[in-house]
Amino acid sequence: MSERITQHCLGLPGSGGPAVALDRLVKNSSYTYGQIRQLAPAGGISFRLIWSFIKQIRQNKPDLIHIRGLGAEGFHAVLAARIAGVRIILVSIHGTQRDLLRSKGRLRAVVVSSLLEPLTLMMATHIATVCEYAEGREFLNAYRHKLVGVVPNGVEVPEDDRADRAGIRKELGIPEDWSVGICVSRLTVEKGFLVLADALLALDERVCKFALIVVGGGDEDGTIKNCFDRLVNIRVCFVGHQLDTARYLSAANFFIFPTLHENLSNALLEAMMHRLPVIATAVGGNVEVLKKGGGMLVPSNDSEALVSAIYSMLSSAEIRSSLGRAARENVENHYTISQMVSGWESLYSKLLGIGFDS
Repeated sequence: MSERITQHCLGLPGSGGPAVALDRLVKNSSYTYGQIRQLAPAGGISFRLIWSFIKQIRQNKPDLIHIRGLGAEGFHAVLAARIAGVRIILVSIHGTQRDLLRSKGRLRAVVVSSLLEPLTLMMATHIATVCEYAEGREFLNAYRHKLVGVVPNGVEVPEDDRADRAGIRKELGIPEDWSVGICVSRLTVEKGFLVLADALLALDERVCKFALIVVGGGDEDGTIKNCFDRLVNIRVCFVGHQLDTARYLSAANFFIFPTLHENLSNALLEAMMHRLPVIATAVGGNVEVLKKGGGMLVPSNDSEALVSAIYSMLSSAEIRSSLGRAARENVENHYTISQMVSGWESLYSKLLGIGFDS
């Protein structure tokens, strides 16, 4: 693949989401990619940012630029690529602002989802998604002639997925004979933490010797964490954002993912690769992952269903063991890094070889 390829992505290495997927591609690929790492959100229309992208793109002189994500960041990068005259502009869908319309920044989400994201898709020459769910979404109907495939995220195989179990439990003050759930996600309403808090409150008098580890940043004002303060028997350990989530996964017995919307979560796949059985909401890419085995699906925003699933997981070591084995097998068969790298490189080769116009 002698043609030059540049990757654009928001976020520092290891910061999560698309940035993690890019890090893994770069680390495991036999090719060298130009990179434009956007360190902070655009915060509105920034002509300075667009000009910076144009200069970097012209310096790299790519035949293909892969822009990871929509939002304002995708708009800036695609516009810059158009102005710079890049022949092939591939946008991959990892999420959309229309999923955040219930959040505090609703006006911004409306502007981005109704104006900037459609313009981004119009200017792209090709569009890919990371899951079948995203590929089928209604907002892509006008751009179906640009869709070129689905390339799922891939995760690493841990060397020893229980190596630090005792150490982490001791560090967090969790006895070895307790059952431990874990949730790895940014602390936002959209990730279902208020629903999870309601479920744990309903479980609090029914279970004992149960702790939940929450790995993820956000919630600077403590609004979400405060919802867990009324728990008496269930212990919740908030450990913040962690670059090495594997240490905490090793301490858990199962994974809880109560998100209200999702495409394809790296955190979900990583937990399954650690042989953790999963309880996840039946939204987005969660469904297509877990229909292949490894967990329980519950309706989103349904605390009673979440209570029932958590109680079932706590009540049966046999269920946890069986689902955990199925989870690992599922990811090994469908969501490895080598499969992801091969998928993107095959797509790049196809686009560069065919070079068809939009």
